[in-house]
Amino acid sequence: MIEVYANGRKFSSWTEARVSRSLDRIAATFSLTLVARSSDGDRVRLFPGDTVTVVVDGVKVINGYVDDLKASFSAGSHAISVTGSEKTADIADCGIESPLEWKDKTMAEIIDSICKSFGLKFSNKMDVDVGKAFPRFAVEPGAKALDTIAKLCKERGILPCSDGLGGVYLLKPESCVRGPALKQGENLLSASVEFSLVDRFSKYSVYGTGRKKVVGEASDSDVVRTRPMVIVDSNSVDKEQVQARADWECKVRKAKSMKFSASVSGWSHSGGLWAPGVVCSLFAPEAFVETPVDLLVSSVEYSWGSSGSVANLTLVSPDVYAPQPESKKKKAKKGAKSDPWASVKKAVSGK
Repeated sequence: MIEVYANGRKFSSWTEARVSRSLDRIAATFSLTLVARSSDGDRVRLFPGDTVTVVVDGVKVINGYVDDLKASFSAGSHAISVTGSEKTADIADCGIESPLEWKDKTMAEIIDSICKSFGLKFSNKMDVDVGKAFPRFAVEPGAKALDTIAKLCKERGILPCSDGLGGVYLLKPESCVRGPALKQGENLLSASVEFSLVDRFSKYSVYGTGRKKVVGEASDSDVVRTRPMVIVDSNSVDKEQVQARADWECKVRKAKSMKFSASVSGWSHSGGLWAPGVVCSLFAPEAFVETPVDLLVSSVEYSWGSSGSVANLTLVSPDVYAPQPESKKKKAKKGAKSDPWASVKKAVSGK
């Protein structure tokens, strides 16, 4: 059962309900359609700004607010639709007021500071390595809170996630727990898969901007046509950096070209509620997954309607979240007048 608690009351007479959590969105969301009056005949009152708690199968999954309300009626019906989001939605929508600069602080300490300014809790409950402290880290006035957090996390392959209850934590795909296998003919109600070559290329060539010609190359054996991609990386100046960038482009584009979805009956499994950040083995021959493959659950939607309670899962290759290699541009020497792009122009032209 999906229950919503607000204004000292419990609401559960849904005609339709959906609750969604995702690694790609910092805030969980919910949408509900219910009859306009409760069982005792009182008018349902849920207004934008109301604080709500959403419970799924007896487990709290969202602490948040009502965002939108729509009421409608006709000769034979009178319904209310409500949508809302987790408290963490504020850091996605709003800018940082203060502080705008941190000195000798780790990534975790900076994120904790940002979260506290919005009344949110932060924890590194998965003991993710956040690296050394930054001598100085600053943002421009008006910088979005979530953009700043994402910038800190991106190059280290860390995902900032919400726990649904207004808390932020850090996740690395390789540290995710294992969930139950998803198998056609056993626990899968349905499954689908999409494969695409639109954003994949036969060869990736990355050119650095050092004084010497530096090129990194990677090939995708699945792309048999001649589809080269040339990238000029102004922050890469040596062979190791450009090669790492080429390998990363090939790996991540391949991972993103495969999208999987699966639906299972009920919202829970033997280990608890389905949740993002779980690695599952998928076996679905009718969807061309004839050999079990390990995939990461990136989003979960708990839905209730005419089909009963169903968990809709989106699954991706963990490589989708592989960190982009760090690259540091060398400082130009004083008085240097050489064209930093000269070696790139020469290499691309084949001279």
